[in-house]
Order: sequence, then C-alpha cells, then structure tokens
Amino acid sequence: MIIDKTKNYYVEPVEIEVYLKKAGKVRTVIKDLHVELIPVEPANEKSREIFDAFMMKEEPIDLMEVQNLYPEYIRLIYDSYYQNMELFEKLSMHFKAGLTGSIDSWRMALYFTELLMKYEPTVASKIIGDFQTHNLNYLIIKLNLLKEPFLLEDSTVAYLIKRRNSAYRDQPRDKEFDKLVELWEYNVKEKFF
Repeated sequence: MIIDKTKNYYVEPVEIEVYLKKAGKVRTVIKDLHVELIPVEPANEKSREIFDAFMMKEEPIDLMEVQNLYPEYIRLIYDSYYQNMELFEKLSMHFKAGLTGSIDSWRMALYFTELLMKYEPTVASKIIGDFQTHNLNYLIIKLNLLKEPFLLEDSTVAYLIKRRNSAYRDQPRDKEFDKLVELWEYNVKEKFF
C-alpha cells in the first residue's frame, strides 16, 4: 500500500455555526475533521498472502484478479458475490484504468467500493480478509496523493470514525477530534429533520 503519513487521513468538512456577539450575527465556519485510516489486518495466513501480493504491486485488491491468482477461491467468491459480480467487474475495470492514469476511474472505484461494502461481510471476506476496507483506505490515500477532491457517504465516514476510535480505545482521548465528531454527527442528524 502507498505509505505517506501526511495523506493517511480522510478529511471531512464540518460546518460550525459561530455567534459573533459584537456583530450580532451567526457565521458558519468549516473545520476539517481528520479521520486517520487504520490499516486492515489480514484474517489468516492465506489472507495475508493475498494482501501481500497486491500490496507488493501497490495495487488495490481486485476480486477478479484474486480469482485469477487463487483459482481455489473462484467458487467461494462466486457463491458470496454472484448478485454483485457485474459491479465487481466494473470495479476491476476502474482499478485497471486508474493504474494506467485515469483519475476519474479512481474516483469511480471509490464510489463502487462504498456501494459494495454495504454487502459485507460475506463468507468469502471472512476467508480472504476485509479487502473492501483495505481498498477503501487505498483509494482515499490514492486520491489524497493526487490532490483530488472527493467526499464519502455519511455511513462510510461513520465507519471510518468507528475504526479509528476502536484502534485508539486504549489511548488518551483526543478532545478536539471528539468535539468535531460530535458536531459532525449533529449535522448529519439535522440533515434528515
């Protein structure tokens, strides 16, 4: 995977309303919520082998390529993903186009990955490992390195925050991060009312 500590974050804009006493006005300011991307640990030795094979090539884990490299998983992958196989084929095409330089393909791959994550976990992902989260991290970092703007769905942001908080559960609380998360959650709830 691409390693760049300055780009290992998803940045979510958070709107904050500030009351300016002297002017008697309310202003909206935007603060960036930096959500650290937590690397995915492979589920087992075979999973580690698959992850390592793609990480050595600095590529996302392409389910179509997994079937080519590890034919013993074709049946398992098909049984787990047959309803979405067409989407995985399109995602694979976007991965390939992205690797040849198409920035729009990286963005499309990100949105396909967000969509396909909604169908996890599956039997295959329990054996192969959480390749979807790995790919999500990969794509966010890739777009950060390319300095391309993008936003994620609220449910995906919440998932990244949950992973970050789980990884830091034994660490001292980051009060500024927690406050921005609280404001972000409030804004999300307000959208629906």
